[in-house]
Amino acid sequence: MKVLSFLFLVFPFALIAQTKIKTVEVSDTIQSIAIDRPGDLYVITKGGHYQRFNENGELEILYKHAPPTLFDPHDGSRLFAYYRPKQEYVYMNPSFEISSGYRVDSAFVIQPWLICPSGDHRLWVLDAADHRLKKINAQSTEVEVEAEIDLGVISDVRSISTMRDYQGFVFLLKPGVGIYIFSRMGKHVKTIEAPAISSFNFIGQELYYSEKEKIILLDLFTAETREIPIPGIKGDVIISENRLFAASPTSVTIYEFKP
Repeated sequence: MKVLSFLFLVFPFALIAQTKIKTVEVSDTIQSIAIDRPGDLYVITKGGHYQRFNENGELEILYKHAPPTLFDPHDGSRLFAYYRPKQEYVYMNPSFEISSGYRVDSAFVIQPWLICPSGDHRLWVLDAADHRLKKINAQSTEVEVEAEIDLGVISDVRSISTMRDYQGFVFLLKPGVGIYIFSRMGKHVKTIEAPAISSFNFIGQELYYSEKEKIILLDLFTAETREIPIPGIKGDVIISENRLFAASPTSVTIYEFKP
């Protein structure tokens, strides 16, 4: 893997028109949205409604359960959810039915603030008790990586709202600050200052987030950045190869997208 350097190069952008397809209304306040690799949309509400829509906004599955602390649909065949109050993480099938569930072993993690999957059998855990980032092999219950987070970088890990593993890096979002990037060994690499954002995602080998009516994309291997204007589109934004999903508090609008 190439070393992730951060000599940012911002490429000029051209205005890209978006054609609206549909607005999907939900009956509850949206907590988060996500897409899987095939491009299906997942909407989780604060009341615990789990909904999956196809790329045209047609409802495919509706399920009711406690709202998760963190949800990751991954490839759409094995969904992941973490529930902090119970210190439990589960795997779901495509119909949101729980296929397996596990409690976090207190022998390795004292106060799990966030947990996210790393491949099929490994987990990244943010432990609020000892301020450490830990990678655990769930099959062997072995701690493979354990790194203390510098208090000068993050003073309190309980301020982190979400965590993702992607392309060998770990990403932590702190509202009001931005995105912290850590290496596969748990070492801090870079902080992306983006205080206004509440989510981020990935497409191909790029990290992206939306702010000020544009999408900012960072190539994780070349450190080049590019911007895509989305005039008039606000809120949390997720993109696939041919769709843009923009969430408001109680709806998601779907656009054709041709970056």
